Amino acid sequence: MVPTLNLLADAVVAAGVGAASDPSVFDIVFPLTVLVLIGLAIPAGMLLANHVISRMVHGTGNTSPGKIEPYESGLNATLGGARERFSVKFYLIAMLFLAFDLEVAFLYPWAAHFMDTPKGDWTMVWLLLPFLVMLEVGYLYLFRKGALDWDD
Repeated sequence: MVPTLNLLADAVVAAGVGAASDPSVFDIVFPLTVLVLIGLAIPAGMLLANHVISRMVHGTGNTSPGKIEPYESGLNATLGGARERFSVKFYLIAMLFLAFDLEVAFLYPWAAHFMDTPKGDWTMVWLLLPFLVMLEVGYLYLFRKGALDWDD
C-alpha cells in the first residue's frame, strides 16, 4: 500500500473502525464518504428549510414599494455620495496594524520552540532580542511622531 494509505489505515484500525488484520480501502473510504455527505447534507437541508419557511411566512409575490427599494429602513439612498472621504488616520492605523501584527506571527513559533529548550539556555532569548529591540524602537518612533495620537 501507499505510505499515506498505511498511516490512514493504522489510524482507522486504532479507532476500531476496520478489521484488525488488514483494512480494505472500503473500510477507509466509506466512513470518509459518509462524513462528506453528512457535511453537505446538513447545510443543504438548512438552506432548503430556510427557503420553504420564508415562502410560507412571506409568500411569493411580495412586491410592495418598500421591498423593491434598496433600503427597507426608510432612509433615502440619495443622501450623500458613495465616495465619502475617510480620514487618513484610518489608513495609517490599518498599515500600522499590518506591520506590527507580523510581530505575533514571529513571536508565536518562537515561544512554542522556547518552551522546549532546557532551563538556563538563553540562546533563544539572545536570538530574538534584536528583533524585539527593533520593534520597540519602531513603536517609540511612531509614538514620538504622533502617529498614534487620534486627536491631531
